Amino acid sequence: MTKDASTESESEASSGTFSVRARWIALLVLIVVTIGGALGFWQYRIYYPSTENAYVGSEIVRVAPEVSGVVSAVYVDTDEVVKANDPLFDLDPSLYDAALRGAKAQFDATVEASGTAADDLKKAAEDMTAKRSALDEALAAYQKAKDAARDPASTSSGDLAGAEQAWDTALDDYKAAEKAFIAAQDANIEISTPTVKLRAAAAQLQKAVHDRVKTHILAPSGGTLSTVNIRPGSALQQGRPVFAIIEGDQWWVDANFKETDIARIHRGQSADIKLDMYPGVTFKGTVDSISPGSGATFSVLPPENASGNWVKVTQRFPVRVRIDDPQAEPGKPLRVGASATVTVDTTDGRDNGSATGDSGQAAQ
Repeated sequence: MTKDASTESESEASSGTFSVRARWIALLVLIVVTIGGALGFWQYRIYYPSTENAYVGSEIVRVAPEVSGVVSAVYVDTDEVVKANDPLFDLDPSLYDAALRGAKAQFDATVEASGTAADDLKKAAEDMTAKRSALDEALAAYQKAKDAARDPASTSSGDLAGAEQAWDTALDDYKAAEKAFIAAQDANIEISTPTVKLRAAAAQLQKAVHDRVKTHILAPSGGTLSTVNIRPGSALQQGRPVFAIIEGDQWWVDANFKETDIARIHRGQSADIKLDMYPGVTFKGTVDSISPGSGATFSVLPPENASGNWVKVTQRFPVRVRIDDPQAEPGKPLRVGASATVTVDTTDGRDNGSATGDSGQAAQ
């Protein structure tokens, strides 16, 4: 009995020793794995700097009328896709029609006083005013066909295409007539008091016609409209933007990296871009430029680092990463301002040009 108890005691002691040893080994392995993982992550962070402070961007064109006036008609709506020179909205032309009639009357009077010296200029003026009237007619026909095409029961797609072609032709004809009128003003005309007055009247007529045409606000480029919040009756001022067009031809991400990561980042390096709106989807990109100054440098109120209560803060520098193929993921369109996570592969060490430069160069 004593012998059995002694054997059992020795077995328990041996088991306890093994258990303690196993625990120490497991702890040691855990420590090694933890240290190795930390070192590996540290190395990865060095060679693959990443930031979540990144946002999608694209070319944005601000639409602003070139003349002041009250909106008389709006032809588009928010999020609508337009092409260059598509009509967007009209301003009330009443005052500009009156100015045009006055300028035309003054021009006709000086033409009569100038005799045959003004024949070519008079012909060019008549052609320009006729093309301007034809432009209004083509616009009215185009908008009528466009409204009809929006009707679900309509089958007038062919009429819309024809009206659109007629509008483009009328716009080109007017521009050509305007150039011809300008050229006629620059033609060699015998200098005299009547011809000097004629040139002045021609310039006034040109401005009056130009202002009248500019009551039709056209799309400066193709793209998607954003926040169209004007309606008939809205008073607009010359040069003040009313909404924007997102062109969408080129897309990029402005990623704000810490200054401790900038040293290894160069133009031409590849990058992975993940958007919060599309989990699990990765877009490929290329570093296009690095800002020469930190984001705080160009803020409205830059920091005063010479103050007595200065605290060191890690600065961030904007890095523009061009998205190589914006259409790489069908059904997942890019949107301006979307949050992104950007990871740059700095292992290749490529530097296709200067590493610094205005981030605005990315789209060019």
